Amino acid sequence: MTLRVLTPREASIFACVTETIVAPEPLLPAVRDTTAVACFDTWLWHSPRLNRAGLRGLFYLAELSPRLLGFGARLRSLPPRQRTAALQKAERAGPAAVRGLVKLVKSLTCLSYYGDDAVMRRLGYDADAVVRRGRELRVREARP
Repeated sequence: MTLRVLTPREASIFACVTETIVAPEPLLPAVRDTTAVACFDTWLWHSPRLNRAGLRGLFYLAELSPRLLGFGARLRSLPPRQRTAALQKAERAGPAAVRGLVKLVKSLTCLSYYGDDAVMRRLGYDADAVVRRGRELRVREARP
């Protein structure tokens, strides 16, 4: 995978946060087997520079937040259960602005992960089939 914006470290942080939030295995593909990181990288590539910097910083903060919350290590260094506990604690911690930032991180990871075609098909949604049915319907109804 070729990244345009994310460094390998940032990609690893994003993948870890995503893996922790969506907890896909064993029913759904692991984050490494999806386009989630590439999707987020592309989204950042198209974002204004200031937004890009802010979001990158937000994920570095997610990586360091367990230390700030008393877990004694960075997010990627913790076992999965402690990662989950740390992110849940961050979601409940502090003022509304902090909770809002955690929700933003969760939303970005979910959009990137669940936007993967293979994940969507595993969940029963085949975007290609929907487009194909729509095109067939337009032809049958003689619509442009």
